[in-house]
Formats: sequence, structure tokens, C-alpha cells
Amino acid sequence: MTKVEISFRLRAPLDDTMMDRITRAHSTYGFNRIRVSPDLTALHVDYDATRLTPLDVEAAMARAGIPADRIDE
Repeated sequence: MTKVEISFRLRAPLDDTMMDRITRAHSTYGFNRIRVSPDLTALHVDYDATRLTPLDVEAAMARAGIPADRIDE
């Protein structure tokens, strides 16, 4: 297992609906953890790079209905 983190900037305010979507996205195969930034404007997704690519992670976030843009670090 190769753990990698990718960050996303949220395009919409964090609310109950968004938290439900994040909870559902967490069950995505290969996701290890999703953390919300302290300022509530970004998400940090820890995932298994042997199972997913960054594009797979972006697609899973979109399928979950989470409006976010990848932050290139």
C-alpha cells in the first residue's frame, strides 16, 4: 500500500448536506481518510496510490457530489 494525500478546495460552503456527501465518499474503495481543513474551505484525501490515481480520486469526489477543485501542491 502506498499512501498519498491529495487536497481539494471546496467551491461551496461546508454544510450538513456536504458532510453527508463526504461521509459517503469516505467509503470509496482505496480511500483511507478524508479530513476537513481547520478553516473549513478544503478537504485532504488520503488514498492508496496502488489502487487509485489522482484522476480516480477526483472522479470519485465528483460522483459523490462534492464541488471541489484539486489543489496542485
